[in-house]
Amino acid sequence: MEEERESESAANSEIRFITLELMKLAQRSGKTFDEVAAEYMRNAEKLQLMLRQEDWPARRSGRGAISKNNR
Repeated sequence: MEEERESESAANSEIRFITLELMKLAQRSGKTFDEVAAEYMRNAEKLQLMLRQEDWPARRSGRGAISKNNR
């Protein structure tokens, strides 16, 4: 039970941090918070899908490529 509360508290803390960062980005870019947050969610979802593909790093070429040895 205690562990669950700590996990929930940590998640809430992360959400507050992300919210503040998105608010700053929205203000700097002149976009609404909703626009910036939606873009963030799309990017997070895209990254999650990319990371699930086991051969994704092998398909990248050029600078910044990640090899399986560097994971």
